[in-house]
Amino acid sequence: MLHENVMLGAVNSAWPAPQDAIQAIFGSVGIATAFGVENDSTGPGRGTFFDEFIDLRDPEGTAFTACILEILEAVRPRQRKRIAEALANHTTRTRKLLANAMRGHFYGTSPATLYYRKADAEAYQNKPRWMRHGTLAETVDAFEDAELVQPITGKWMPHCSKHMSWASSYSPTKKLLHIAAEYGVMADSIERRIPSMDLVQLFEAKPKPIFDVFIGELVHARKGKPVKFDPTTETESWATTLEAINAFYRKQAIALGPSQEGFHADIYRVFNNGDPANPKFDHGGRLFGGSWMMLPGDLRKAITINGQATVELDYSGCHPRMLYHERGLEPEGDIYTLPEIEALEAASGLERQTYRPLVKWLMQVLINGRGRPEAVERPDSAIIPRGCTIADIVHFIEAKHHSIADAFKTGAGLRLMRLESDVALEIIATAMNEDWTVLSVHDSFITTLDRREQLRSMMIDGYVRRLGKEPVIK
Repeated sequence: MLHENVMLGAVNSAWPAPQDAIQAIFGSVGIATAFGVENDSTGPGRGTFFDEFIDLRDPEGTAFTACILEILEAVRPRQRKRIAEALANHTTRTRKLLANAMRGHFYGTSPATLYYRKADAEAYQNKPRWMRHGTLAETVDAFEDAELVQPITGKWMPHCSKHMSWASSYSPTKKLLHIAAEYGVMADSIERRIPSMDLVQLFEAKPKPIFDVFIGELVHARKGKPVKFDPTTETESWATTLEAINAFYRKQAIALGPSQEGFHADIYRVFNNGDPANPKFDHGGRLFGGSWMMLPGDLRKAITINGQATVELDYSGCHPRMLYHERGLEPEGDIYTLPEIEALEAASGLERQTYRPLVKWLMQVLINGRGRPEAVERPDSAIIPRGCTIADIVHFIEAKHHSIADAFKTGAGLRLMRLESDVALEIIATAMNEDWTVLSVHDSFITTLDRREQLRSMMIDGYVRRLGKEPVIK
């Protein structure tokens, strides 16, 4: 599944045409191959977590599922007739496992689908009955017996509680893909629809990291436990707006390139730091779920809306700039350029901005986190200069941004996300009411080329009304 990461897209006024962008990224192999089973990026802990809302479009979804049910029955005959509820659950479970397998094949950077095998998996306690009590594992085993999926060794991974679980995974075999093709299951057969009651979600604060003795390091949970809450006027208003936006999106051809490869996935809003005794929605609020959000920045250049090429605009240095603007201040120069790092790059004969990804990542860690930055898993692009430590870079950042340094390590990011996400929802809803389309990736927005300046104006207006100063739009 999609992680709660900050994705900062850059805009280029000279972007290539969608087909050129696809060719530049994948050569001649095409989208499905680049994201499908021929990708060798499988392995323990790789893939996307099983998503109960992923489904197959009809009529191909029902026909494909019926065929697979017959194959499973032949491999593992039922000892006794299933009661109606059990049969319905088995059918739903089979269809959802198939839908997730095909989602991984067509759209995942790894074709694998991650899931928990434990009969008492805590991650599934609040899920539908057809997901619980180890039934996912039983059905995946039947898939394996029928040579429809390839199981992958499990791995200890965090989930939505303070406990750890063993996450296994499966990927589709060529046999399953061949059957899917016979029934007309294509990339645009995948969809994700969310019930109205789940369009606004609230989670408790993330539990503290747990030291894993097997790997010898701290492991951080992805998010806290879900918080049940009684709908308020505000949450009902958000849900109504999101429902309308999702219905509007389904009428648009949101695709990856002129081939119209794409699937519809409902967006929903996630709030954080919820208190079960007194639910509030002050932190977080970002939009998740859109299929375009899963794409890397380079591939998002190939997105088309109703056959038209698109442009992506983003708020440059969004959260650091927000901290300055809340105090009526303006940052000096480029937010992510540090004089000490520039000197290191020059002395080492490296290109300028070589260490920019490190500085950018570390600033987000400082703004969003409360703990020790050196304990956070570092992306491969965030290279540490030789002779420096994370603590050194933190010192450089605090020296340059001394005016806002007191907000570091306070978890201010979730409060800023609430502001940022309010702007995002307003922009998307306004465009919808004017009958044009805007897609969001947190603090960046995608629309058709002819709407570029309208989008820019809306981004500036929504930001200024809340913070009193103008943002920088890239």
